[in-house]
Amino acid sequence: MRRYLLAILILLSSSAAVTAGGKDPYDLGHASRFRLGLNFQFTSFRTWQIDFGCHYMVTPWLGLGASLGGWRQYGQWNSPEGPNWWVLKSDRHVSNVFLRPSLLLTTPTLWRIGKTEWGLMANPGVMLNVPNQRVTIEKSNDWDYEDQEHISSSRGKWCALDCRLGLYLRAGKVYIMAGYILSNLEIYSYYRNMEYDGVKFSDYYPRRKGLQGGFVTISYNF
Repeated sequence: MRRYLLAILILLSSSAAVTAGGKDPYDLGHASRFRLGLNFQFTSFRTWQIDFGCHYMVTPWLGLGASLGGWRQYGQWNSPEGPNWWVLKSDRHVSNVFLRPSLLLTTPTLWRIGKTEWGLMANPGVMLNVPNQRVTIEKSNDWDYEDQEHISSSRGKWCALDCRLGLYLRAGKVYIMAGYILSNLEIYSYYRNMEYDGVKFSDYYPRRKGLQGGFVTISYNF
């Protein structure tokens, strides 16, 4: 984690240096203070995530903003079940929605290739998930009668820190950013605290920390 914090500090120092030096020659102007972005990412815990956000660019290299999105697991080996009940198929893959306040940090242009400009970026944030999860239990008996029951949990870790580190490519007012994501999100946090018919869900959802993966963000200045 220290190397990621170091990278963020370097980016902050670069931003401060540019601001202190006066007007930046590549400043897009007052009309381009806002940057809209759409982010996609996949992680080592077999989750995908999508979020849409907006940052107000205090300087050309420092933005303050937030995004709204959701994540969902696309792979799960097993799920809780009993002799005559099981978790509804659509609830077997854990998911949640979130609000993510964040900083957007970029270096000044480091390389130019044709009409494009390249540099480094960091996007540290706080993921605020919905602090409750619910699953549906399907039940059957010897006479093939089916019924459903809902159980939920509000005990779990709903707040997570994360940071996206990578490269940016700029072409006019369009930015494409890609790189590495690191987070302490626990995707099974709420599910491990559930229990039904004497079966503890923690036996099926292990304690995992240190999520990582890759991301791509497309954004536009306006």
